[in-house]
Amino acid sequence: MNISEGMMEPPEIVEIDPSVDTVACDGGDGAMGHPVIYLNFDDKDYVDCYYCGRRFVRISPVKKSAHD
Repeated sequence: MNISEGMMEPPEIVEIDPSVDTVACDGGDGAMGHPVIYLNFDDKDYVDCYYCGRRFVRISPVKKSAHD
């Protein structure tokens, strides 16, 4: 727990392509997971699963420098 903020860290962060608008989460672990839910980004860069806390983050592609 992050005492300074009073919140727990998400259990897992999953990086997602920035063009994706919706992700599915089943909690992982097969039968020990949770029902499949679909989460919409709604113009945000991340969304958290309300069952397991897994965070899905849109990751922008790395821009190549002029030296590459």
